[in-house]
Amino acid sequence: MTCKKITATTLSLCFLFSLFINPIALNAWNETGHKVIAAIAWDNLTPNAKEKIIEILKVAPKDSDLLTLFDENALNSTEQFFLNAAYWPDMVRDRNKTTRYKKYHKGNWHYIGSYWQQTPNGPIEATGLVEDENVAERISYFQNTLASTEVSNEVKAVQIAWVLHLIGDIHMPLHTASRVTEATPDGDRGGNSFSLADKWPSNLHSFWDGIIDVHSPKGENMTSFQYYTNQAKIITNKHPKEEFGELVDLQNPTVWTKEGKQIVMDSLYPVTLIEGEKPSISYQEKSFEIAQKRMALSGYRMAEFLNTIFE
Repeated sequence: MTCKKITATTLSLCFLFSLFINPIALNAWNETGHKVIAAIAWDNLTPNAKEKIIEILKVAPKDSDLLTLFDENALNSTEQFFLNAAYWPDMVRDRNKTTRYKKYHKGNWHYIGSYWQQTPNGPIEATGLVEDENVAERISYFQNTLASTEVSNEVKAVQIAWVLHLIGDIHMPLHTASRVTEATPDGDRGGNSFSLADKWPSNLHSFWDGIIDVHSPKGENMTSFQYYTNQAKIITNKHPKEEFGELVDLQNPTVWTKEGKQIVMDSLYPVTLIEGEKPSISYQEKSFEIAQKRMALSGYRMAEFLNTIFE
Protein backbone atom coordinates (compact mmCIF):
# COMPACT_ATOMS: atom_id res chain seq x y z
CA MET A 1 0.00 0.00 0.00
CA THR A 2 1.47 3.32 -1.01
CA CYS A 3 0.71 6.76 0.37
CA LYS A 4 1.04 10.20 -1.06
CA LYS A 5 1.18 13.69 0.39
CA ILE A 6 -1.46 16.10 -0.82
CA THR A 7 -2.55 19.62 -0.03
CA ALA A 8 -6.33 19.86 0.28
CA THR A 9 -7.94 22.89 -1.32
CA THR A 10 -10.12 25.19 0.73
CA LEU A 11 -13.74 24.16 0.50
CA SER A 12 -15.86 26.75 -1.26
CA LEU A 13 -18.91 24.97 -2.57
CA CYS A 14 -22.11 26.99 -2.54
CA PHE A 15 -24.41 24.01 -2.01
CA LEU A 16 -22.85 23.42 1.39
CA PHE A 17 -24.12 26.74 2.69
CA SER A 18 -27.47 25.26 3.60
CA LEU A 19 -25.72 22.57 5.65
CA PHE A 20 -23.59 24.85 7.74
CA ILE A 21 -25.82 27.84 8.30
CA ASN A 22 -28.03 25.49 10.33
CA PRO A 23 -25.51 22.96 11.67
CA ILE A 24 -26.54 19.42 10.94
CA ALA A 25 -26.75 16.47 13.24
CA LEU A 26 -24.13 13.77 13.23
CA ASN A 27 -24.76 10.47 14.78
CA ALA A 28 -23.34 7.28 16.16
CA TRP A 29 -21.21 5.39 13.70
CA ASN A 30 -20.92 2.31 15.88
CA GLU A 31 -23.22 -0.66 15.28
CA THR A 32 -26.28 1.44 16.08
CA GLY A 33 -25.23 4.24 13.77
CA HIS A 34 -24.52 1.99 10.81
CA LYS A 35 -27.73 0.03 11.19
CA VAL A 36 -29.87 3.16 11.61
CA ILE A 37 -28.39 4.59 8.39
CA ALA A 38 -29.04 1.27 6.64
CA ALA A 39 -32.66 1.33 7.88
CA ILE A 40 -33.11 4.79 6.38
CA ALA A 41 -31.64 3.57 3.10
CA TRP A 42 -33.84 0.46 3.11
CA ASP A 43 -36.99 2.56 3.41
CA ASN A 44 -35.91 4.52 0.33
CA LEU A 45 -34.90 1.62 -1.90
CA THR A 46 -37.15 0.53 -4.74
CA PRO A 47 -38.67 -2.97 -4.46
CA ASN A 48 -36.59 -4.08 -7.41
CA ALA A 49 -33.34 -2.84 -5.87
CA LYS A 50 -34.16 -4.55 -2.56
CA GLU A 51 -34.79 -7.86 -4.30
CA LYS A 52 -31.58 -7.73 -6.34
CA ILE A 53 -29.41 -6.68 -3.39
CA ILE A 54 -30.71 -9.42 -1.09
CA GLU A 55 -30.37 -11.97 -3.88
CA ILE A 56 -26.71 -11.04 -4.31
CA LEU A 57 -25.95 -10.92 -0.58
CA LYS A 58 -27.22 -14.50 -0.28
CA VAL A 59 -24.42 -15.78 -2.52
CA ALA A 60 -21.62 -14.19 -0.47
CA PRO A 61 -18.46 -16.31 -0.08
CA LYS A 62 -18.82 -18.80 2.73
CA ASP A 63 -15.61 -17.66 4.43
CA SER A 64 -16.96 -14.10 4.69
CA ASP A 65 -19.66 -15.25 7.16
CA LEU A 66 -22.08 -12.77 5.59
CA LEU A 67 -24.76 -15.40 5.15
CA THR A 68 -24.67 -16.19 8.87
CA LEU A 69 -26.24 -12.74 9.33
CA PHE A 70 -29.41 -13.86 7.53
CA ASP A 71 -32.17 -15.46 9.61
CA GLU A 72 -34.88 -16.54 7.20
CA ASN A 73 -37.26 -17.23 10.11
CA ALA A 74 -37.00 -13.75 11.56
CA LEU A 75 -39.69 -11.15 11.13
CA ASN A 76 -38.55 -8.65 8.49
CA SER A 77 -35.76 -11.11 7.67
CA THR A 78 -34.53 -9.38 4.51
CA GLU A 79 -34.41 -5.93 6.09
CA GLN A 80 -32.57 -7.31 9.10
CA PHE A 81 -30.09 -9.01 6.75
CA PHE A 82 -29.52 -5.66 5.01
CA LEU A 83 -28.91 -3.88 8.31
CA ASN A 84 -26.57 -6.63 9.53
CA ALA A 85 -24.58 -6.49 6.30
CA ALA A 86 -23.98 -2.77 6.88
CA TYR A 87 -22.10 -3.61 10.08
CA TRP A 88 -20.18 -6.59 8.64
CA PRO A 89 -17.01 -4.58 7.75
CA ASP A 90 -16.59 -3.81 11.46
CA MET A 91 -17.29 -7.43 12.43
CA VAL A 92 -14.34 -8.64 10.34
CA ARG A 93 -12.01 -6.61 12.55
CA ASP A 94 -12.13 -9.58 14.94
CA ARG A 95 -8.56 -10.90 15.00
CA ASN A 96 -9.68 -14.15 16.62
CA LYS A 97 -11.04 -15.24 13.24
CA THR A 98 -7.61 -15.06 11.67
CA THR A 99 -8.40 -16.24 8.13
CA ARG A 100 -11.44 -14.00 7.77
CA TYR A 101 -9.54 -11.05 9.29
CA LYS A 102 -6.61 -11.37 6.90
CA LYS A 103 -8.83 -11.69 3.85
CA TYR A 104 -11.58 -9.17 4.53
CA HIS A 105 -10.43 -6.57 7.06
CA LYS A 106 -9.36 -3.33 5.37
CA GLY A 107 -8.68 -0.72 8.02
CA ASN A 108 -7.73 2.16 5.74
CA TRP A 109 -10.96 1.84 3.73
CA HIS A 110 -13.01 3.30 6.58
CA TYR A 111 -11.63 6.85 6.44
CA ILE A 112 -9.59 9.32 4.44
CA GLY A 113 -6.55 11.20 5.69
CA SER A 114 -7.39 14.87 5.29
CA TYR A 115 -5.72 17.43 7.52
CA TRP A 116 -6.34 20.86 9.01
CA GLN A 117 -5.08 23.09 11.79
CA GLN A 118 -6.50 25.91 13.87
CA THR A 119 -4.95 29.38 13.62
CA PRO A 120 -5.77 32.74 15.23
CA ASN A 121 -7.54 33.59 11.98
CA GLY A 122 -9.54 30.38 11.86
CA PRO A 123 -9.06 26.83 10.52
CA ILE A 124 -6.84 26.24 7.50
CA GLU A 125 -5.93 23.22 5.38
CA ALA A 126 -2.84 21.18 6.27
CA THR A 127 -0.92 18.36 4.63
CA GLY A 128 -0.43 14.74 5.60
CA LEU A 129 -0.28 11.18 4.36
CA VAL A 130 -3.28 9.91 2.41
CA GLU A 131 -3.79 6.24 1.61
CA ASP A 132 -4.30 5.44 -2.08
CA GLU A 133 -7.20 3.22 -1.05
CA ASN A 134 -9.54 5.17 1.22
CA VAL A 135 -13.24 5.61 1.91
CA ALA A 136 -13.89 8.00 -0.99
CA GLU A 137 -11.80 6.05 -3.49
CA ARG A 138 -13.41 2.73 -2.53
CA ILE A 139 -16.98 4.02 -2.84
CA SER A 140 -16.19 5.31 -6.33
CA TYR A 141 -14.52 2.01 -7.20
CA PHE A 142 -17.51 -0.05 -6.07
CA GLN A 143 -19.86 2.26 -7.93
CA ASN A 144 -18.22 0.97 -11.11
CA THR A 145 -17.71 -2.69 -10.19
CA LEU A 146 -21.26 -3.20 -8.88
CA ALA A 147 -22.61 -1.95 -12.20
CA SER A 148 -20.29 -4.23 -14.18
CA THR A 149 -21.56 -7.42 -15.80
CA GLU A 150 -18.03 -8.83 -15.62
CA VAL A 151 -17.96 -9.02 -11.80
CA SER A 152 -19.50 -12.11 -10.19
CA ASN A 153 -22.35 -11.85 -7.70
CA GLU A 154 -20.16 -13.60 -5.14
CA VAL A 155 -17.68 -10.72 -5.33
CA LYS A 156 -20.47 -8.15 -5.48
CA ALA A 157 -21.98 -9.49 -2.24
CA VAL A 158 -18.91 -8.44 -0.28
CA GLN A 159 -18.75 -5.14 -2.16
CA ILE A 160 -22.38 -4.36 -1.30
CA ALA A 161 -21.64 -4.88 2.39
CA TRP A 162 -18.72 -2.49 2.08
CA VAL A 163 -20.86 0.12 0.32
CA LEU A 164 -23.52 -0.10 3.04
CA HIS A 165 -20.81 0.55 5.60
CA LEU A 166 -18.59 3.08 3.84
CA ILE A 167 -21.37 5.45 2.81
CA GLY A 168 -22.14 5.59 6.51
CA ASP A 169 -18.48 6.11 7.44
CA ILE A 170 -17.91 8.91 4.97
CA HIS A 171 -20.79 10.88 6.48
CA MET A 172 -19.28 10.70 9.97
CA PRO A 173 -17.18 13.88 9.97
CA LEU A 174 -14.28 12.51 11.99
CA HIS A 175 -13.72 9.87 9.30
CA THR A 176 -12.88 12.71 6.91
CA ALA A 177 -10.53 15.00 8.83
CA SER A 178 -7.63 14.95 11.26
CA ARG A 179 -6.52 17.99 13.27
CA VAL A 180 -2.83 18.90 13.28
CA THR A 181 -1.39 20.47 16.46
CA GLU A 182 2.01 20.68 18.13
CA ALA A 183 1.04 17.64 20.20
CA THR A 184 -0.26 15.75 17.13
CA PRO A 185 1.90 16.90 14.18
CA ASP A 186 0.72 13.93 12.10
CA GLY A 187 -2.93 14.59 12.93
CA ASP A 188 -5.15 13.44 15.79
CA ARG A 189 -6.47 10.43 13.84
CA GLY A 190 -9.99 11.78 13.52
CA GLY A 191 -10.28 12.69 17.20
CA ASN A 192 -8.91 9.38 18.49
CA SER A 193 -5.99 11.24 20.07
CA PHE A 194 -8.24 13.87 21.67
CA SER A 195 -8.90 12.44 25.13
CA LEU A 196 -12.03 13.17 27.14
CA ALA A 197 -12.93 12.78 30.81
CA ASP A 198 -12.74 9.54 32.78
CA LYS A 199 -15.92 7.43 32.78
CA TRP A 200 -16.90 9.01 29.47
CA PRO A 201 -16.14 7.80 25.96
CA SER A 202 -12.37 7.77 26.08
CA ASN A 203 -11.85 10.17 23.20
CA LEU A 204 -13.66 12.51 20.85
CA HIS A 205 -14.00 9.91 18.10
CA SER A 206 -15.60 7.42 20.49
CA PHE A 207 -18.01 10.08 21.69
CA TRP A 208 -19.22 10.69 18.14
CA ASP A 209 -19.33 6.97 17.35
CA GLY A 210 -21.68 6.21 20.23
CA ILE A 211 -23.78 9.34 20.26
CA ILE A 212 -27.16 7.72 19.55
CA ASP A 213 -26.80 5.08 22.24
CA VAL A 214 -25.85 7.75 24.78
CA HIS A 215 -28.41 10.39 23.81
CA SER A 216 -31.33 8.09 22.97
CA PRO A 217 -30.74 4.66 24.56
CA LYS A 218 -32.71 1.54 23.72
CA GLY A 219 -35.76 0.80 25.85
CA GLU A 220 -35.72 -2.33 28.02
CA ASN A 221 -38.62 -4.01 26.20
CA MET A 222 -37.45 -3.10 22.71
CA THR A 223 -35.56 -5.46 20.42
CA SER A 224 -32.41 -4.18 18.76
CA PHE A 225 -34.11 -4.24 15.36
CA GLN A 226 -37.03 -2.19 16.70
CA TYR A 227 -34.56 0.26 18.19
CA TYR A 228 -32.71 0.76 14.90
CA THR A 229 -35.86 1.18 12.83
CA ASN A 230 -37.48 3.47 15.40
CA GLN A 231 -34.42 5.70 15.46
CA ALA A 232 -34.46 5.76 11.66
CA LYS A 233 -38.09 6.93 11.68
CA ILE A 234 -37.36 9.61 14.30
CA ILE A 235 -34.51 10.94 12.18
CA THR A 236 -36.37 10.88 8.87
CA ASN A 237 -39.44 12.51 10.40
CA LYS A 238 -37.18 15.27 11.66
CA HIS A 239 -35.17 15.49 8.43
CA PRO A 240 -37.29 14.30 5.48
CA LYS A 241 -35.65 13.67 2.14
CA GLU A 242 -37.14 16.84 0.68
CA GLU A 243 -35.10 18.92 3.12
CA PHE A 244 -31.90 18.07 1.28
CA GLY A 245 -33.06 18.70 -2.28
CA GLU A 246 -30.32 18.15 -4.85
CA LEU A 247 -27.81 17.09 -2.20
CA VAL A 248 -29.29 13.57 -2.27
CA ASP A 249 -28.56 13.30 -5.98
CA LEU A 250 -25.00 14.51 -5.45
CA GLN A 251 -23.23 11.16 -5.78
CA ASN A 252 -19.64 12.35 -5.46
CA PRO A 253 -17.65 10.77 -2.59
CA THR A 254 -14.88 13.35 -2.91
CA VAL A 255 -17.38 16.12 -2.27
CA TRP A 256 -18.86 14.10 0.62
CA THR A 257 -15.45 14.11 2.32
CA LYS A 258 -15.20 17.87 1.90
CA GLU A 259 -18.59 18.29 3.54
CA GLY A 260 -17.45 16.28 6.54
CA LYS A 261 -14.14 18.10 6.82
CA GLN A 262 -15.87 21.49 6.77
CA ILE A 263 -18.17 20.38 9.57
CA VAL A 264 -15.17 19.22 11.61
CA MET A 265 -13.38 22.53 11.15
CA ASP A 266 -16.49 24.62 11.81
CA SER A 267 -18.20 22.77 14.64
CA LEU A 268 -16.40 19.82 16.23
CA TYR A 269 -13.53 21.57 18.03
CA PRO A 270 -14.96 24.72 19.63
CA VAL A 271 -12.86 26.54 22.23
CA THR A 272 -15.30 25.28 24.86
CA LEU A 273 -14.27 21.67 24.17
CA ILE A 274 -11.41 21.02 26.61
CA GLU A 275 -9.18 17.99 26.30
CA GLY A 276 -9.47 15.73 29.34
CA GLU A 277 -12.91 17.05 30.25
CA LYS A 278 -16.45 15.94 29.59
CA PRO A 279 -18.09 17.86 26.71
CA SER A 280 -20.60 20.50 27.79
CA ILE A 281 -24.32 19.82 27.56
CA SER A 282 -24.59 22.35 24.77
CA TYR A 283 -21.82 20.56 22.80
CA GLN A 284 -23.53 17.22 23.36
CA GLU A 285 -26.87 18.58 22.14
CA LYS A 286 -25.39 20.27 19.10
CA SER A 287 -23.42 17.12 18.27
CA PHE A 288 -26.55 15.00 18.43
CA GLU A 289 -28.31 17.43 16.12
CA ILE A 290 -25.45 17.34 13.63
CA ALA A 291 -25.36 13.55 13.80
CA GLN A 292 -29.05 13.07 13.07
CA LYS A 293 -29.03 15.28 10.01
CA ARG A 294 -25.84 13.73 8.70
CA MET A 295 -27.22 10.23 9.12
CA ALA A 296 -30.41 11.14 7.31
CA LEU A 297 -28.47 12.44 4.32
CA SER A 298 -26.24 9.36 4.40
CA GLY A 299 -29.23 7.01 4.25
CA TYR A 300 -30.90 8.92 1.43
CA ARG A 301 -27.70 9.05 -0.58
CA MET A 302 -27.07 5.35 0.02
CA ALA A 303 -30.50 4.49 -1.38
CA GLU A 304 -29.93 6.71 -4.41
CA PHE A 305 -26.53 5.09 -4.96
CA LEU A 306 -28.02 1.58 -4.87
CA ASN A 307 -31.23 2.39 -6.76
CA THR A 308 -29.18 3.76 -9.66
CA ILE A 309 -27.19 0.53 -9.91
CA PHE A 310 -29.83 -2.09 -9.18
CA GLU A 311 -33.03 -0.56 -10.57
